[in-house]
Amino acid sequence: MSKTDRSQQLVNWFNSEKLKDQRELDNNKKKLISDIKKLKKEELFPKPIKLSLWQKIKIILLGR
Repeated sequence: MSKTDRSQQLVNWFNSEKLKDQRELDNNKKKLISDIKKLKKEELFPKPIKLSLWQKIKIILLGR
């Protein structure tokens, strides 16, 4: 086996590994995008609850 054959094999192997990694990365990106699309705005940013004056006083005096 000549040195050029071996180097060509290594280049081919490297390219195939690079392609495999790129496919895996693309699949992970697609999965992440679909997971993000499934989330709802209300889950990420819940609306603050308006407390009455008495509820605020109770929280300050008694704690949560």
